Amino acid sequence: MNKIFGWISCVLIGLSLITQTGCSSKKVNDNDPKDMYEDAESDIKNDRYLLALDKLRIVKNKFAYTSYGALAHLKIADVYFLQESYPEASASFDSFVELYPKHDKAPYALFKSGEAQYLDIPTNIARDLKSADTAIQLLDLYMKKYPNGEFFEKAKDYRQKAFDRLAEKELSIAVFYIKRKKPDSARMRLNKILDNFSNSSSADKAKELLKSI
Repeated sequence: MNKIFGWISCVLIGLSLITQTGCSSKKVNDNDPKDMYEDAESDIKNDRYLLALDKLRIVKNKFAYTSYGALAHLKIADVYFLQESYPEASASFDSFVELYPKHDKAPYALFKSGEAQYLDIPTNIARDLKSADTAIQLLDLYMKKYPNGEFFEKAKDYRQKAFDRLAEKELSIAVFYIKRKKPDSARMRLNKILDNFSNSSSADKAKELLKSI
């Protein structure tokens, strides 16, 4: 029996040590933005996102006019992105660009805002695809402002995929009207694809359907 209790005690002590090492044991100076920011970065690396957000918000608000205030603002958006909270991430990236348009991270923030909107596009095209429209606007703006930017090719790819999703939705509506024997409504949607989405993957299909109705 004593051996069993001894084994259990060892296990509990081991678990306690694991738990403690999983949390930050460093004393952080909350009057030092660099210290708090770096500690938040450590939390992020260890997937302690809520702890990181709390520290970053303090840095962002308390030291808003320092370089670390700007970095904390951007890192908050990064954490939202890591959590796949894409609307919040996009809004935070947008806010960073608005507040720090000359910052060397402004191009990154603008691209990430568009990427977050792209990743928020529903897989089901029957749902609202507003995020696809927003993604296209943001990615277009990035490519216009930074034609030689680091993320140009990625932005171009995301933009085309978002564009294709919008065209697919129009095509699905046209097919719906065809099945319901409403050719005029179907033609309107198909012509819209040819007028507004001629470079999409749905354009050829729209041409075929127009010939058949």
